[in-house]
Amino acid sequence: MGEQRRWVSSSYSCDTDATCVEVAITAGRVHVRDSRQGGDEDAPRLTFSVAAWTLFLAHTTAD
Repeated sequence: MGEQRRWVSSSYSCDTDATCVEVAITAGRVHVRDSRQGGDEDAPRLTFSVAAWTLFLAHTTAD
């Protein structure tokens, strides 16, 4: 089994909609998954370095 992560739902997700993005941060990595994975730690996810994630956020949140 992989390391335990604390997954956090997107602030844009809705309580009535079960589909959203979840993010977990571990030592030097940011993991992103579909919330429909239901807590399966071995489910598919994307993993980014903190630098790559920061760059991604800068480009997607720019005015």
